[in-house]
Amino acid sequence: MGAASVDEEGFAMVTRARARGLAALALAAAALGALTACAADATVEPLQGSWVLVSGSDADGAFIESASPVTLRVEGRDFSGDSPCNLYSGTLSVTGGGLRFGGEGGGIQTTERACADPEQMQLEGRYYDALVGVSRAESTGDELVLTGPGVELVFTAD
Repeated sequence: MGAASVDEEGFAMVTRARARGLAALALAAAALGALTACAADATVEPLQGSWVLVSGSDADGAFIESASPVTLRVEGRDFSGDSPCNLYSGTLSVTGGGLRFGGEGGGIQTTERACADPEQMQLEGRYYDALVGVSRAESTGDELVLTGPGVELVFTAD
C-alpha cells in the first residue's frame, strides 16, 4: 500500500465521519424546530376560539365602554375581530417565549369605516395599541386575559 491508498482510505473515513456528524446535526435541528413549533402551538392554544372584551386598560387607564361588542377570534395563528368602528385581522407570532399580535412587525389590518363618535374612534386606537402590546395570554376556561407592559385585556368566551 502506497501513500496514495492510505490517503484515499483516510479521506473516505473522514468523509463518512463528517456525513454522520452532519446527519446528527440535521436531526438535532429538526428536533429543535419541532420543539419550537410545539412550544409556539402551546403558547397560542389558550387563545383559540371566539372572545368578547369585557374590560381593558392601558397606560392611560381603563377603557370606556364600547358602543358595540369588541370581539377577538383566533384560529391557529390567525386572529380577527370587531372593534368599536372597524373589522381587524392579523397573524400571531411567538418569540422568545412571548406572544405578539400582528406578527413580527406588530401590524394589524383594519377596514377604514368612519366612526361617528370620536370617543369610540379613540377607544378603537387604544384597543389596537393594547393588542399589539400584548406579550402573554392566560386562559381559565371561559376567560382569557391578555397582558403586556401596562396593558390588560380581559375577554369572556363568546
